[in-house]
Amino acid sequence: MTDPNLLAGRYRLLERRDRAGTTWRSRDELLQRDVTITGIPLPPPGPHRDGLLGRIRAAADFRHPNVIALHDVVSLPDRVWLILESVEGRSVLQTVRAEGPLTSERTAEVGLRVLDAQTSAHERGVRLLAGPESVLLTPDGRVVVTGFAIFDATDELRDLGAVLFTAVEGQAPGTGPHTGPYTGPHPAGGTAPTPGTVGGSGPASGGTGAAGSGPLAPLLEGLLATDPARRPDAATARTILRGLTPRPAGSRRRTRLLVMAAALVLLAGGGTAFWLLWPRPAVQPRDTAPAPLPTFFAKAPDPCSLISGEQADRLYLAPSPSREKTACEWPAADRTAPGSLKNTLEITVVREPKAALAHSAYLRLRSRDAKDSRIVNAPADVPGLGDEAYVYQLGNGHSSVNSVVVFRTGNLVTALQYHRFTVTDTGGRGRAGALQAARWVIDALRGRR
Repeated sequence: MTDPNLLAGRYRLLERRDRAGTTWRSRDELLQRDVTITGIPLPPPGPHRDGLLGRIRAAADFRHPNVIALHDVVSLPDRVWLILESVEGRSVLQTVRAEGPLTSERTAEVGLRVLDAQTSAHERGVRLLAGPESVLLTPDGRVVVTGFAIFDATDELRDLGAVLFTAVEGQAPGTGPHTGPYTGPHPAGGTAPTPGTVGGSGPASGGTGAAGSGPLAPLLEGLLATDPARRPDAATARTILRGLTPRPAGSRRRTRLLVMAAALVLLAGGGTAFWLLWPRPAVQPRDTAPAPLPTFFAKAPDPCSLISGEQADRLYLAPSPSREKTACEWPAADRTAPGSLKNTLEITVVREPKAALAHSAYLRLRSRDAKDSRIVNAPADVPGLGDEAYVYQLGNGHSSVNSVVVFRTGNLVTALQYHRFTVTDTGGRGRAGALQAARWVIDALRGRR
């Protein structure tokens, strides 16, 4: 009997990697290896479909150490599924959000790898999508471009500029008050500051602790220029990037001269002096403390009002729930997806006349749940979630895992079940999703009476 959770009888879709539901972390059951699978809808038969399939064939034949490998293609009447190499790492955007901007030297190294991949792909008739979210940095130092321009051509050098800007500035271009390259001096050690701040104690113009685009500024200004005529070519970009990467001492002087010459070409071609001091992003004020939770609720809140449509989407649920007696249920966002991708959520709220009675009801539930024969992870306390809370997981051993969070807030007891049709809760995603939903419910209860 064919497993309905396997694509083409071989690939098990395990976990969505994007909110749009087009890319999944998966397992090749034949070769016993992890893969990434992306679904692409096909246009009607005709020139557009033929062109798309031609670009997919070109991508399948292309290999480069800095580009994700396309292992296989599964064709269906309405779409194709690309079976891609699984690469563990964080995108450039995720990296700077977690660790702060990269140094100019590391940024140049990343840029060189991306540029090499773009150039090699272009020679083979393949276009890459190399933006801040589609360039991964792996723990072992590898730089991997994960996107192919299957539908539309992309402005590759502008994409490169966005990657470099994000890496050295700690934010994507145009996402904050600082939308141009910062050109103040780098600290002697080259260490990047925390995003949104200026390193050191003096002002940014003091030159003693500021970090930013620095020597990359002319290149960034050119790559991100709206007018394509002002942008440098790939050879000029490569010269500047090579000059900023670590080099043996004997070659540094020649490298500096090449970089200066390339920068002068940019300056002369654009007719604009780029060495300006751009303001750094202002430090954002800390969020104010959340409103306290009520200690008494005069009536039970509608459970369907406790999760927003946007929040449901983040858990891969349909935005509109259905009422089932005292509970509220959110079905899977895509009912046609394989079983392993169908998640559901159910929330039940019970109101007691007094908080003491709610506490007793909470303890009875915990005692009952601890004895459930389907338990795969026993009830465990969750500090800081309402007045008291616990989480546990149930499973049937072959097709589904149910993550349950029960918590009390004043005289309310809420039970939340996040159901995933998977054999095991790989990476704790189901448990994490249930706890996230519970925190959203807690936030929704603030200010209610």
